[in-house]
Amino acid sequence: MHTTRIFLGSSEELRGDRLALSAFINSVNNACVPYGQRFVLVVWEHESIAIARHEAGKQAEYDDLVRGCDACLFLFHTKCGAYTMEEVYCALDEQKRRTYRALRIFTWMRALAAGEHETPELTALKERIAAGTLSLPYQMYDDVRTIELALLQAFVSWGVLMAPQRHGDFVYVGDEAVIDLG
Repeated sequence: MHTTRIFLGSSEELRGDRLALSAFINSVNNACVPYGQRFVLVVWEHESIAIARHEAGKQAEYDDLVRGCDACLFLFHTKCGAYTMEEVYCALDEQKRRTYRALRIFTWMRALAAGEHETPELTALKERIAAGTLSLPYQMYDDVRTIELALLQAFVSWGVLMAPQRHGDFVYVGDEAVIDLG
């Protein structure tokens, strides 16, 4: 059984998106396990790190989780938290360090709704990316299904997923409906 581990980092404000992505990965996993492929989503809500094993604390534990993944998915909306940025820097360092298999990093920014404003930290992050001082390209999204479709395409391009098929308002992997487009 081949396992693809995906780290998901974001602030608490995107809890709903993390839950939706967790359900999506579970559906993809259900479709793929019979074919020898397993997907594991690693999110801080699922990790029991009540007492840190590292002298450096819980964040060091999360950094270890990042290093052990095949892909990292980072989500931002109105803010850019210090812990999520620590995970981003850890992923970028791990990506440079690896020689045996690439660490893929995906960054998504949820579009602001009317009346919402981003924090100065998030604005500064976007400016660093635009200036080329931080190699962390991102895409915008309004709906988590945009991310799900992009992940399916990425999985197919890595050769770890059979081609999804659209039937009506659903996207299927094998016999499993993994995205409801309706």
